[in-house]
Amino acid sequence: MTDTIRALAGDFPPQTPEMWTVLAEKALRGADLGDTLGRTTIDGITRGPVFFTRPDGCHAVDATPRDLHLPWGMRQTLVEASPQAANAAALDDLMGGVSELELRLDPTGAFGLKANEIETLDAALTGVDLTLAPIHLDCLGGQGHHAHLLLTLFARRRIDGETVEGGLGLHPVERAARQGIALDEQCFPKAIELTQLAQAAFPNLKIFRCEAAHMFEAGASETQELAIMAASAATYMRLMMETGLDANSAARAIEARLAADADIHLTIAKLRAARRIFARIAESFGATGEARRLTLHVTTARRMLSASDAWTNLIRNACAGFAAAAGGADAITVRPMTEAIGRPTGFARRVARNLHILLAEESHLGKVTDPAAGAFLHETLADSLAQSAWEEFQEIERRGGLVEAFATGWLQGEIAKSRTAHLARIAEGKAPILGVTQYRDPDPRPVETDGVWPETDLPDTALNAVRFAALHETALEAAQ
Repeated sequence: MTDTIRALAGDFPPQTPEMWTVLAEKALRGADLGDTLGRTTIDGITRGPVFFTRPDGCHAVDATPRDLHLPWGMRQTLVEASPQAANAAALDDLMGGVSELELRLDPTGAFGLKANEIETLDAALTGVDLTLAPIHLDCLGGQGHHAHLLLTLFARRRIDGETVEGGLGLHPVERAARQGIALDEQCFPKAIELTQLAQAAFPNLKIFRCEAAHMFEAGASETQELAIMAASAATYMRLMMETGLDANSAARAIEARLAADADIHLTIAKLRAARRIFARIAESFGATGEARRLTLHVTTARRMLSASDAWTNLIRNACAGFAAAAGGADAITVRPMTEAIGRPTGFARRVARNLHILLAEESHLGKVTDPAAGAFLHETLADSLAQSAWEEFQEIERRGGLVEAFATGWLQGEIAKSRTAHLARIAEGKAPILGVTQYRDPDPRPVETDGVWPETDLPDTALNAVRFAALHETALEAAQ
C-alpha cells in the first residue's frame, strides 16, 4: 500500500489545559476541579486530576526488552517449619510454574524453617536443581550464618559457580532496626567476608538486599520507602567497595525489595522512580552502563491484606501483581491470600502462583516493555516521588547515613508519623477498603490455613510489621 494514513487529529484545533478545565468545571456545575477530583498521596504529592505535560528526563532509564516466555522471575516464599514440609512445598511450586524460590529461615522455627545446620538446608532443597531454580534467602536472624550454609551447600553439590544465581539476602542494617536492636559490631566485617567469598566463587549471586518493603509494611509512605532503599543502596555500595570491588560489580550485587499494593498507578510510579534513584546513586559511585540498572524484587504488600475476609485478598493481590509487572519488576512474589491469618495451605500457594501465570500468559503483560512509558500520569507522579524521596535520602545522609538514622530513632519516628496518618485515613473512612469498609460480606466463607502465626516477641517498634498488621486490622474494624 502506498496510501498514507491521515493524522486523526489533523482537522481538530489544538486543545489547551485551560480549555479542558473550563469544560470539566462546567460538567461539575461550577465546582472547583482540584477540590472535587484532586487527590494527594500520604506524602502530600499531587495525583491529578489530570496531567497535560510531563517533566523532562522522567522516562525510564532501563527499558530492557523482556523474555516472552518468562517476563519476570516468579518467586514464591517457603515458610514451612520442617525441612520435609518446605521441600514438598518447593517441589510443588516449581512443578506449578514458579521459577525462583525464597527460603525464609528463622533460628527459632516460629516464622520459617529452622535450618541452623547444613543437613536441614540440604533436606529442604532435596531434588531442587540449584542451577535452574535460583534460591534467595530471607533470614529473620543469623543472616551471616545462613549465608555461609547456602554457599557451603553449593560447594557440597559441586555446582559450577558461574551458573549459580539467586541471593544471600544480607540486610544487616534493616534487620537490626526491624528487631529494635543495636547493629552488631561484627555485622559489617562478616558481611565483607561473605562478599569476598561470594564474589570469588559465585560472581552472579546477589549479596545485599535493600530491604525497603519491610519499612513499607511497618507504615512507611512511598517516599520513605524509596528514600530508605536509596540510603540502603549507598550503604552497601560503600561497604562492598571497601573490599576492593569496583563500582560495577558492587552495583550488580545489590537487589532491592519494594512492596506493591492495590493502588496500581501509585505503585507503577514508585517502581519507575526507584530505577531512576538507583541509577543516579550507582553513577555517583562510578558505575556505568548496565550496572546502573536496578535489580528489583517486588512483593505484594502484607499490610493491605484482610484477615476478616481473606477471599477479597485475591482482588488486592491481582491489582498489586499487575502493578508490579507493569512497573517493570524483575521478580515478583505474590503473597498467599491467607498471609494475614497463618501459614498457607497448598491451595493458597497454588492460587498465588497461578496469578503469575494469568498475568504473564493470559494478560500478556510480559509482551510490553515499560507499558507506562509516555503516560503523563505515571511519568509525572514518578518524577514527583523521585524528587521527594531524594530529598528524604539527602536528609538521611546528613544525619550520618542509614545506620545513624536508625540508631538515633529518628527514622523510626518518621515512619511512625506516616503509619499514624495512614491508620487515621482508614478510621475516618477516607481510604475505603473493598470487603472490609466497603461492600462487606456479612457472612464470609472461612479459609483454611496450615496453622496460625505464633505471637511475636519482637519489641514494639515502629518497624514491627507484625504489630502494624494488627493495628491495621483494628483500624479497619473501627471504620466499619
